[in-house]
Amino acid sequence: MDTEPFNKTAFLEGYLLKHRELGKRQREYKKLLSSKLKSRNETIIDASYENTIDRLEEEKNDLRAQIWVAAGTTHIKKDKRYLAQIRCHVECQENLAEDITKLKTSICNMEREISRVSKQIYNLNRLTVPEQQHQAHVAKVRKKMVILENSLEVGVRQECGFTAANAELREQLIRILNHRTFFNDSYTKMVQKLNSDKKYLIDLIEYALNTFDGCIDVYEKIDKITKRESKERELRRIELQSIMRKVAADADNTAFVECKGRERVLADLPDKEYRRRDEFRRKHNKKINLYNSVLKKILDYTNSSNVEEVIEKFQQQESLYYSFFNYANEMSYHITLLNNSVNRLFEDIIDLKRENTNTLQDQIDMINSLEQQVRKKQASNVELHKTRESNDTRLENLLQGVEMLCDMCSVDTTPLNELLGDHSHVNLVNVERFLRLLETRIQDIVASVYVFERQDEGNNDYVVKQIEKICELPTDLNDIVLTQQCPECAEGEAFNMDDGGDGVAIHTIKEAKQKLYEKITQPEMQYRLHSISQCRLPRSRMLAAKRNV
Repeated sequence: MDTEPFNKTAFLEGYLLKHRELGKRQREYKKLLSSKLKSRNETIIDASYENTIDRLEEEKNDLRAQIWVAAGTTHIKKDKRYLAQIRCHVECQENLAEDITKLKTSICNMEREISRVSKQIYNLNRLTVPEQQHQAHVAKVRKKMVILENSLEVGVRQECGFTAANAELREQLIRILNHRTFFNDSYTKMVQKLNSDKKYLIDLIEYALNTFDGCIDVYEKIDKITKRESKERELRRIELQSIMRKVAADADNTAFVECKGRERVLADLPDKEYRRRDEFRRKHNKKINLYNSVLKKILDYTNSSNVEEVIEKFQQQESLYYSFFNYANEMSYHITLLNNSVNRLFEDIIDLKRENTNTLQDQIDMINSLEQQVRKKQASNVELHKTRESNDTRLENLLQGVEMLCDMCSVDTTPLNELLGDHSHVNLVNVERFLRLLETRIQDIVASVYVFERQDEGNNDYVVKQIEKICELPTDLNDIVLTQQCPECAEGEAFNMDDGGDGVAIHTIKEAKQKLYEKITQPEMQYRLHSISQCRLPRSRMLAAKRNV
């Protein structure tokens, strides 16, 4: 049972895409390593890049193993066997098509030649006219021939003038073509120089981008320093305000104490007031001792000597915990992105499996359709073989008929004996020569019958009534095709080196035939040889109009 053929093209394209992504990530990782300063976000990004690079390395190893399996001898032998079968079928079809085409062409040519001979015989019998009518017609034709000879002489003189002007225009066209060649060479050199300078421009752009990134980092640092200085300035202002308030309060307290600190004779307080003050002093001393013990424990725990160090350490720990919280949030965000990427990859894998299944079914259907077409072609080939046999039989009968006509007309075949080959019987090789001799013999017989019938003056019932051919109308000078190419068309057909053509791509036999057919049947090929007055280009019409003025 045949297995599904391995799609090497899609597999190698996926491998190259992933390899390019790996190279891109490696270059970004090198740029990050070469940078001097790294923030916390950059450290997290570096870690994600390293994880991605490791994952891509694993995928690369898996792809390499799959490539080794796909390049096994079993798949190669199977592909070669299928290709050999396909090539054999294609060659057989092409050979059969060529043979059938040749046979059809030969048969058509034979039928056309036979019809032409029959038509000539009919025309010879139909165009027989009396002698007096023939003499009048000859005199009329001679007058017309004299007029046409005069017209021909005038046309030849005009053509000579046109040829001289054409030579001058040809020199101008040669100069223009030389200028155009020089321009194409200069343009090609400039394009090559631009391509060579492209790498230098890319390096300059990368350098500018790196410089711009460095400027952004410097701006961030300056912004942080400015914010820190403004914050410190605000703290100093607040501290100065507190000091000023403290100095004012001390001055007020000093004035109050000086006012109230004078010796006075006061009456003794009641016992209730003494008890209240003792209770208040006792409670506050207890709280002060508790606060002092707590403060001492905090100083011992933090290994600090004063409260300012404790506050600073607390702020540092708070900032560190906040940074850890942000790092945890960032990691959870990246984990969510990776989970989404994994889910998308699983969906892509499922879609790829479904697509491969559909592709396999399509390929199986295509194979079945191709097998049906092969069976139909085989049946049509059998019918074509039968047609060929029948055509061979008809062709043999026609050749025998030509040979019988030659025998009936007593055609002299001695000139054919000097040629190579067997000319004792009519075949496809010498049928043209036999028909040429038969045509000459028929013309001789008709001329003889015409002369013998005219010798008897009393006989008016002629078998060959007219033997001469009516002179066809003369060809118009404008319809005469020159043997040189039009200069304007030659310039239009000049090859431009910048176009590049079709390149060096190898086409199949069908594509090559199609391109050859399009090139032969294009309208420009039918008007390759003509005068400048018959050219269809606008500039040629302008030049022809100037000459006729």
